[in-house]
This record gives sequence, structure tokens and C-alpha cells, in this order.
Amino acid sequence: MISKILVTIMLLGSILSPLVSTVYATDVWVAHEASENTDIYIMDDTFSCGVSKTGKWFDISGKIVRNGKLKEVKTWHFSKYQGNMWRYYSNTMQRGHDIVVGAPNRVFEYGMRQANWSYEIRNRFYYY
Repeated sequence: MISKILVTIMLLGSILSPLVSTVYATDVWVAHEASENTDIYIMDDTFSCGVSKTGKWFDISGKIVRNGKLKEVKTWHFSKYQGNMWRYYSNTMQRGHDIVVGAPNRVFEYGMRQANWSYEIRNRFYYY
């Protein structure tokens, strides 16, 4: 009886296994911050983007690494209101404050590629 159950389980497993897809999350290196001797690795499975009534936005998280050790995990929220410059805030900043995105910003550029959105740099700031 047990052997029939095992055979049935194995048969079902072999039939269903092609239907199950495996998803791999990847950490993508995007920048080295020489001033702090850190590297930024974006966790590609954390990216999300959209368009709201006020404009485009995207969120992305990354690992800040120093000397091969995780220093912190940071989440950035980038947004753009109409014709203004792109702005961002992160989970490590004081609430209610955002900053204009200055060029170059490799995290921002990675997110824009993921969203398949274009941008231009004027006076060291990002516009759409």
C-alpha cells in the first residue's frame, strides 16, 4: 500500500514539475560610492513603478555593502510631478523631506531602465 502511494506521489511530481516555474531574485551591482567606500547592489525583485494622478513614480531597494559586509538595506522612492525634476526620499531620511535627484545617480538610472522610461539631464538634474 505504501509503495502505491509513493509511486503515485512520484508520478504526480513528475507530471506537475514542468508546470512549476522557479523565480530567481538577483542583486545587481550599480555603483561604488568612493567617499563612503561602499557598493550598492539593487535587489531586482523589489522594483515597482506606476503612474499616479500627480505623475510617474518607482520604488526600489538595495543593499549598501562595505568591505563585503552588509551595512544597511535602503529603499528609495523616486517620483516626478508634471514638468518638474525627479525627486526622491528613502527609508533612512526624515519623513516629509525629499531631494532633487542629482546626476549621476546609478540607482535612479537603473530604475528608469527597468521602467523603460526616458530621461534627460539638464544642469545636473534629471527631467523627463
